Amino acid sequence: MMKQKTLQTQYNLIKEGKGNKEVFLKEAKRIFPNYIPNAATFDQAEVILSQKSIISENIWGVATGKDEKPDWFAIFNDNMDAINEEAKAEEKKASKEVTDLEEKNFDYKDKKNIDNVYGEQFLKGYYCEMKNPKNEEKTVEELKSIVAKNLAKDQLHYVKAGQFGEEGVGYTDELPGLKASKSDQMEKVKLQEAKKSKKDTIESKLAEIDKASNVVALEAKINAIAEMIESKSQRLEMVNEDSDLAEMMDKAKIKAIQKEIKELEKRKSKMEKLYEKSCGKKYQQQEIVDETQIEETEITEEKGEFEVGEKVTYLGHPGEITSAKKDTMDRWEYSVSYDKGYGKTKVSNILNKGGEIKKA
Repeated sequence: MMKQKTLQTQYNLIKEGKGNKEVFLKEAKRIFPNYIPNAATFDQAEVILSQKSIISENIWGVATGKDEKPDWFAIFNDNMDAINEEAKAEEKKASKEVTDLEEKNFDYKDKKNIDNVYGEQFLKGYYCEMKNPKNEEKTVEELKSIVAKNLAKDQLHYVKAGQFGEEGVGYTDELPGLKASKSDQMEKVKLQEAKKSKKDTIESKLAEIDKASNVVALEAKINAIAEMIESKSQRLEMVNEDSDLAEMMDKAKIKAIQKEIKELEKRKSKMEKLYEKSCGKKYQQQEIVDETQIEETEITEEKGEFEVGEKVTYLGHPGEITSAKKDTMDRWEYSVSYDKGYGKTKVSNILNKGGEIKKA
């Protein structure tokens, strides 16, 4: 049985002048009755089947007249060679217009601009200048300007003379008595090597800020504990000074307060050691002057009911006013030294609401 030719094969033979149009049209109507109506001619059927992509005139060897197939790999390689030649012809460096525009928007060569400074060194320098007493009245911008100026001269300025936030403290092996042996001697860091160090990251900046804030927080904690110790010590001192008050106080409570003071002192000592380890120096507590710590003998322009040195009686015993001042609530309070018949006793912070103190 002879194999039936496809529509495309029949169509190719017709284009070569070897096929039969009537046979092709009859076969097309039989296979595609929904596309080709019975009254259609060959030309109409040709147009319909071409639009439906059922037949095509672009079959290799028919439209071109060539029997061999194209070498697509060779064509691809030829195109890639052309692309490579175009790439080699491109500029190897930015044009003058691009460079001028870049420098116009931002000056990368200005060493005094903090945006061109290595971030970790800038934070180290800012912390050092901020702690320097001679800069205590300078603004933030003035401090930044000082740091930028120092780093413009030497990018390792604060490594050599600003470690731990202390001016003059740094790494060196050139001082007499600190000269390292040849096997252990530090090599000088070249400026180019410093530039090649890894780029500063946001993590390193945050770590530097955390370190500075931890020191400030530690100082605040030490001061708070010191204030608590002072407060509790003053309470014990008041009890010891007033024998009447001491007789009324519970001995167990007094011992509890003494124990609390010892525990606070131990805790304060541990924090001071931690501070010394972090900062490389001992903690020095700043003296806090409070309104209630006014000198007892100070006489203000405003006078109260009694004056310092005035002879009075306290609970009927002869005495003398040793202090007259106002408390934080603007109330007058007094200290009295009085004699109950077997020696002088002192009592402090009396508001005299009940008339304990009377003029002699």
